[in-house]
Amino acid sequence: MSKRDQILATTLELVSEQGFHATSVGLIIKKSGVASGTIYHHFKNKEDLIDTLYSDLKKELGNAIINNLEQELNYKDKFILIWKNLFTFYIENPKKFEFLEDYSNSPFIRKEIKKITQTYYQSAIDFIELGIKLGILRNLPIDLLINIVFGNVATLARMVILEEIELTNELLNITIQSSWDSVKIN
Repeated sequence: MSKRDQILATTLELVSEQGFHATSVGLIIKKSGVASGTIYHHFKNKEDLIDTLYSDLKKELGNAIINNLEQELNYKDKFILIWKNLFTFYIENPKKFEFLEDYSNSPFIRKEIKKITQTYYQSAIDFIELGIKLGILRNLPIDLLINIVFGNVATLARMVILEEIELTNELLNITIQSSWDSVKIN
């Protein structure tokens, strides 16, 4: 693992354990075992470090979302594939999921970082826009449709991770169908 990746992994661990405010650069240095100069070689400051972590995780998430999307599937099946890809990423990476959710909705995130990272999952946005144009999905603002769908995924993932609900194939399929029903045109 590179020093940069080691710093980012340590930051993710500390932020998930202690939160943004309690995670100082000094603590990251101590826990990661790298010299302070190494951190400042890779990152300007704590804000840059957190933004980089967010950006890297959004890129990883974007790649996960579109995994196998090039398959010849009908629109609904592609929708289900994206839904499952996102859910699987969240379930397999609970700390990354938590960080992305917390930072995306925090007052600390800068709009330009959100805009830059949106490019990492532009394929999913384009897919939703195509559904609207084809008359498959409701003609709602794209951000609203995405939040409806991704919110359903995040809610189920959070409940499974926190062991508030037992995941079964039946529950997963019903939840996906409910998500589809909420955005599709009858």
